[in-house]
Amino acid sequence: MLYHYISNETLVLEQLAALISDDTKLKLSEEAIVNIRRCHKFLDEKVRQNTKRLQELLDSSFFNPDGQLKEGEVSIMQQDLLRHYACGIGERLPSRIVKIMLFLKIQSFSYGFSGVRRELVQRLIDFYNHGVYPVVYSKEIPDERIALAHLSLPIFGEGEVCINHKVYSASELEARYGWKPLPLAIREADALLNGTQLTTAYSAYNLIRVLGLLPIADFVASVSTQVFGGNLSAFSEQMQIAHPHKGQVETATALRRWLKNGGLDTVPTDLNAMPEAFSSIPQIHGAVKDTMTHVRKLIKTEMNSATDNPLLFPESEDIILGGNSHTLPLSLGMDFLCIALTSLGNIAERRVFYLLSNTDKNADDELDYSIFQRIIESILNENRRLSTPASIESPILFEKAIDIKGMGGSAAVKCHQVIRNVEKILAIELILAASIWKKKNIAYHSDPLNEYFAFMETSGEKRTLKREIEQTIQFFTTYGLSDRS
Repeated sequence: MLYHYISNETLVLEQLAALISDDTKLKLSEEAIVNIRRCHKFLDEKVRQNTKRLQELLDSSFFNPDGQLKEGEVSIMQQDLLRHYACGIGERLPSRIVKIMLFLKIQSFSYGFSGVRRELVQRLIDFYNHGVYPVVYSKEIPDERIALAHLSLPIFGEGEVCINHKVYSASELEARYGWKPLPLAIREADALLNGTQLTTAYSAYNLIRVLGLLPIADFVASVSTQVFGGNLSAFSEQMQIAHPHKGQVETATALRRWLKNGGLDTVPTDLNAMPEAFSSIPQIHGAVKDTMTHVRKLIKTEMNSATDNPLLFPESEDIILGGNSHTLPLSLGMDFLCIALTSLGNIAERRVFYLLSNTDKNADDELDYSIFQRIIESILNENRRLSTPASIESPILFEKAIDIKGMGGSAAVKCHQVIRNVEKILAIELILAASIWKKKNIAYHSDPLNEYFAFMETSGEKRTLKREIEQTIQFFTTYGLSDRS
């Protein structure tokens, strides 16, 4: 059995992608155990001292009129706080997003800035290791605290959990796994509620999807370029050296590899022969890649951060209220990625337009090619609407301490839909380009194109365009192109 040890070691996106896709289990490292115990001991001492500072940081309802802590009622009040915020409506989050949320909450606690007990962190690890994913009803209103409240209810046997794609009451966990409901200690409800785990999980999952999507976009663009009959001069190395954005250089290199044996001219025979939908593929695809690189840095920082509020610092004996649980950095990143991906869809639509313009419709053609552009234009309209930044919104709130929202959850959910839409656009482009490829009887086939033809042939000849789009997206998922461009 494989284990990943939770520690202070810096996490990268590839590690997270591997963790959520396999059966690796989690364990606390000795370093994490020391961090958690030291911070909990520090909080325990502050509780015993019952300082004025502690009373300022905790809700007044935890104290009697004489300032003494209501020790017998702490756990009940902690649970009530979580129940109060567990008001999510609409669809539940996919279990893969919840799995990332669990991992990130465990990671955040392991730094030892929250004051929670090891038992609490271990219960979250138990959920993760046994595939017990709390049901989080927060998709339509992706609020961080609402989502984290639902994530936390099963700790004390309330709420619902998803096990092997089936939903059960969390009250059944004791009978199934022997996990007794875990009472919450002081400030553990706050620690569970505070954080950016919803936005970070969604953003990380989105970026994992985009990392797989961009090589596919390059491959599909290369097929369309071959079918259109352009030339390779716009993708030449000297052209990229003159404008050396990293993403542009990478894209041009990938296109040259896909097209090197395709019989296209390496020098232009007609300076007007290549529309920008083809000649500017390196610049536009490259700009999307550079945007992804920027967003990747934001997510890496957030994954490796303590996002509770307040944060407890045992070494300096400080308890500091701040804004580490604000999601604006990720909100801006997801908005930026939305806009970039919409541009990726825009250039794909233009390539489809030129392919349609250069293709004669014969009576014996099975496909009505014109429907392709109408479908794509409808998808693009939705993408343009979704690309309106969520980060510019800040609803009027009546909580003095939470007076401006980052809207990170909303931005991440919107970005997720844009990614799905771009997958559909690229699928439609590949279906069209591959159909014209066959029609023109082009001799050169790249390995992925051969695999695509073989993949589609296994599903039979007659199928609806909807089914063909779904199967092409399945091909994108099954045949990774990241290491083959």
